[in-house]
Amino acid sequence: MLFMCKRFPRIKPLPRMRRNQIPGEGKMNKRKMDEEDVSERMNVILNLCEMDPDAGLELIEQTIKNKPELELNPFVMFAKAIAYGSKGLFNLVRSKPRIDWTTSDEEELRGKLGVTDAHLDYLELALQEIREIEKSDPKALKVFATENELGKAKVDAIATVLERCRPGRVQELLGKTKLFYFGPSRIFVHNDCKITKEEFVVFRDIFFTPRKLAKSAILITAGLDDEKRRYVIVALYEGTNPFASEFAGSICLYNDGTWSTFPSER
Repeated sequence: MLFMCKRFPRIKPLPRMRRNQIPGEGKMNKRKMDEEDVSERMNVILNLCEMDPDAGLELIEQTIKNKPELELNPFVMFAKAIAYGSKGLFNLVRSKPRIDWTTSDEEELRGKLGVTDAHLDYLELALQEIREIEKSDPKALKVFATENELGKAKVDAIATVLERCRPGRVQELLGKTKLFYFGPSRIFVHNDCKITKEEFVVFRDIFFTPRKLAKSAILITAGLDDEKRRYVIVALYEGTNPFASEFAGSICLYNDGTWSTFPSER
């Protein structure tokens, strides 16, 4: 078994969004002042959804009632995802800061962190919002993520806990998954696969879409392709134990962040 802990940033409120200033004397025209006002309101909403998710969701609901067209606004959906994430995970993590949940399996997440089915239901709602954002505006999540990718890390945290407690659910909701979401107990390495923990890091965070629902994996072999890219071939399985599950296909992950179906399946 090969796994390396991904250190998520400590769960904390999203940082304030940047203000856009006019170069030169530092004065702002009316348009920039309006943009700053919008940015300020966005910060307030995000922080409210993070720290008091029920109040945040209520504010969003009232806003949508007044302006129904905002229901599919990417920012509104992202704020809802953060609120659901807080109800399903972030509040739990803040209440138990000494617990390292990033490498935990379902038993530990439920037993030590206190994750319940109700929490997982909220995490599913959060990923449903992320799915809708990606459908309407694939670039929106990059806008909401900050320079240290805290927004992205929150989405990863939601998906990680949900996948480890409800295997396969992330792929069902997002149409894609990552090896990291599987957790250390569901990833194995064949004896012939020569790959170090350091080399594995880049591969575990690559999104891929298997031809079948995948819940576990075996790293089969690693090497360099004709383009000098480092790659690893991964066999996927339908159950959480690859040694007692049906084969779900194989993929090839590349260190440039891309992936492909393993050539033998074409």
